[in-house]
Amino acid sequence: DGQFDDLLMGLAKKHSNVEELTFSLLSFFERRTDLFHVMETSDARMGFVPGAAEKMLMKHFRFCQQRYMADHQPHLLREPDAESACAADGATSSSSSAAAPSVAAPTTAPAASPAEPEEAALPEETRQKMKHISTWNGAITEKYYWSQSLQEVTVEVEVGPCKAADVSVDITATRLCIKCNGQMVLEGKLHEKVVTEDTVWHLEDGHQVILSMQKSRETWWKCVLEGDEEIDTTKVESTRKMEEYDGETQGAIRKIMFDQNQKLQGKPSSDQIRTADMMKEAWNAPGSPFRGTDFDPTMLNLSGPVGEEFFKDMETKRIEGAREKLAASQGEAMSSSGDS
Repeated sequence: DGQFDDLLMGLAKKHSNVEELTFSLLSFFERRTDLFHVMETSDARMGFVPGAAEKMLMKHFRFCQQRYMADHQPHLLREPDAESACAADGATSSSSSAAAPSVAAPTTAPAASPAEPEEAALPEETRQKMKHISTWNGAITEKYYWSQSLQEVTVEVEVGPCKAADVSVDITATRLCIKCNGQMVLEGKLHEKVVTEDTVWHLEDGHQVILSMQKSRETWWKCVLEGDEEIDTTKVESTRKMEEYDGETQGAIRKIMFDQNQKLQGKPSSDQIRTADMMKEAWNAPGSPFRGTDFDPTMLNLSGPVGEEFFKDMETKRIEGAREKLAASQGEAMSSSGDS
């Protein structure tokens, strides 16, 4: 959070209000991403199943709303009357362990209404998917639906018709416990540690608990709770921006990209260029058989990969040569001072 504040502030200053800024952002998503693309088949690789994109946006809205209210209007989270005024009936767990805060959400299931014409025309499989969260990089288990990114895990648990006040969500760094009306719904040890302070939940449609957990470290989870069915993490879809990696990883990625580009052009790799530069320095060094001649890179075998040992040896020899020169110069200085 906050790493793009300067960039976004510059964008915000060009708009008169939040509504205009929001429209510009959604317009960008419309033109440059697949946020609004509707998946028409279960094996489509682009877009979202109907309703999934809206749920994703609302999930993030509620998450940020919860954090803002906790920092600036905590009384609205604690006072039932104020919550009712805001059309919210969220409740936090009363357990002694750390409780994940709930987010303002409808407390009862909405009355059934005839299906929209567009929804009725969809395949049954698609209509069923619309009732649940996306299982992107996650799975469907007997107890819950779940999805994940490198930073977050989202879980959907069916609790039956109820109010948010009837639900208790207790979460520690390593364990999760969800109860409804005093009955255990889901409990177990988490696959990895989470940041409890950044974990929130809300009651969706009066019968589903949607839980968003922030991972303690960026990694792909095989499952949510230990002992549950695991997924193959080698098959997850992962895309990250370059700036999201640490400096060392960014350097390694840029090196790979440079080498691939060089290879396509029939040019030497970064290791081969580095080798040639070091050999050029050693070309006229004392003891070199090439001393006194012009540097000729064609005489070097740079076609194969260069081991790191080569560079370490070259660096060691360079340091030894520098030390010998320093010792020689110091010896000459002492000799001249003795003569005087």
